[in-house]
Amino acid sequence: MLGRTLAPYLEEKGHTVIRHGHSNIVDIVCDLTDRLATESMLKSTLPDCVVNLVAATNVDECERDPHKAYLLNVLSVENLVSELGKRKKTFLVQISTDQLYDSQGENGEDNVCLKNTYALSKYAGELAALRMQASVLRTNFFGPSKHPIRKSFSDWVIDNFRAEKAFTGFTDVNVSPILMNTLSKVIDMVICQKTSGIFNVGSRNGMSKAEFAEAIAYTFGLSSSCMRKGRAIDVALEARRPNGMSMSCSKFERTFGILLPNLIDEIKLLRSLSNGGI
Repeated sequence: MLGRTLAPYLEEKGHTVIRHGHSNIVDIVCDLTDRLATESMLKSTLPDCVVNLVAATNVDECERDPHKAYLLNVLSVENLVSELGKRKKTFLVQISTDQLYDSQGENGEDNVCLKNTYALSKYAGELAALRMQASVLRTNFFGPSKHPIRKSFSDWVIDNFRAEKAFTGFTDVNVSPILMNTLSKVIDMVICQKTSGIFNVGSRNGMSKAEFAEAIAYTFGLSSSCMRKGRAIDVALEARRPNGMSMSCSKFERTFGILLPNLIDEIKLLRSLSNGGI
């Protein structure tokens, strides 16, 4: 989903983008869990930088099938690093997750707390990535999805409000997500600077998922009456979920010399994008 926003943006910024995946819109198809196939692909394309968006992201599915989580979230990264690490000038941007955190307030990069198989596999993928020159971006994103099937969380919230479909907004799950469009700009900056390390990338002034949904309803002029407030802790889910995922992004801001946006401003920008803005 992120790739369909990211790739066109990087091309606009002057990068030559080779799209990898398993659909009819990509330039090259390769199973990254196959080491020899991955090695062959990288030798034929010779990238200066790889942005790895490959992941098993369904938290409950990862809990049911930890081997699949390992294959996509760990082994695929190990196979990339095995070949890319041979080249001194090649850089890796590894997209990770805010689900590595679970505490009140804003989490710094050292405040890791692994609650489920998904988080464990993504953390192991980070360790694999850092065997070479790599920037690991822990993030959570939303925005208009360009994928024909997959919707973002904000898409899902807006669709529910417009259809007046009942759903529960969690008051005990705190997040600080960032727009896919803003994240694309951040990734371009990371590609250009090639600074290694682990960085939180999100919005300032995080909020609960219920507050996030209410802010979207207010900004879009929609009624939020179909949303019932509740607690995630009261819902029976296969995988344990973290509650405190808000991130401190000061390390990224200091390193790259920028100020990341407030979440409310990102929601306002979402409205502009939905109206055809840029």
